[in-house]
Amino acid sequence: MKTSIQIQRKLLFLLVLSISISFSACANEKKTTSNLSSSIEKVDLFQLSKDFYEAVKQGNSAEKYIDQLATISKETLEKQLTNDTKKKAFWLNIYNTYVQYLLKKNPNLYDDRSNFFKEERFTIAGEEMSLDDVEHGMIRDSRVKLSYGHVKDPFASKFEKKFRVSEVDWRIHFALNCGAKSCPPVAFYKVETLDAQLEKSSQAYLKREVKFNKKENKVYVPRLMDWFRADFDGKDGVIKILKSYQLIPKSANPEVEFLDYNWELALDNYSS
Repeated sequence: MKTSIQIQRKLLFLLVLSISISFSACANEKKTTSNLSSSIEKVDLFQLSKDFYEAVKQGNSAEKYIDQLATISKETLEKQLTNDTKKKAFWLNIYNTYVQYLLKKNPNLYDDRSNFFKEERFTIAGEEMSLDDVEHGMIRDSRVKLSYGHVKDPFASKFEKKFRVSEVDWRIHFALNCGAKSCPPVAFYKVETLDAQLEKSSQAYLKREVKFNKKENKVYVPRLMDWFRADFDGKDGVIKILKSYQLIPKSANPEVEFLDYNWELALDNYSS
């Protein structure tokens, strides 16, 4: 009888000890998770993207920034990418920096450009992404790549729908650098000055590229304005833009011709 009672007491003791250890483990796990979440929430997305940009530009190791971008929480994206200006700045910098990083690491990737842009090559907040996902999904409001900007992708992911811009800004085409010689130079885009920077990059690129032949009544414009024609509101929109930047006379109504695009690889083309 006595032995039976002792055994029961020992079993009860072991049961209480087991429950106590389990509660302690759970508490520690919650504390660790809480600390981890707290640490993630303190990350400044824009400072992180700038650190990544500077590391790649200067030829320094960028691995720690790549890891941070990959593991940052979606809650952090949601809390910090609260409007189109912030989304445009963040995704522009991610795109441009990753193009430079990937091609510096392996220039041969550019031999098959279609594959280079469409294959998933990096991770943001746990989501594997391609450069096309960023450009056409996030920055161009889920436009189908080969639709000239006319068609919106009905199969966009929940992640894309949540963190894409809500309106297409044609000026982004003069800020995105895909690694080609005909691309605009790379710059770091700041939330506070994004509008002014996009105006500056657009004016500079178009001034460099556009050629107006008064005698033939023709204006030669970048091929980008053909590939993404709906973003620019067609040829009428192109003419309007050129007049606003004083690249053709206000009274002119020239025929629009599109220039060839030079796809020769040209890295480290950073704006001064």
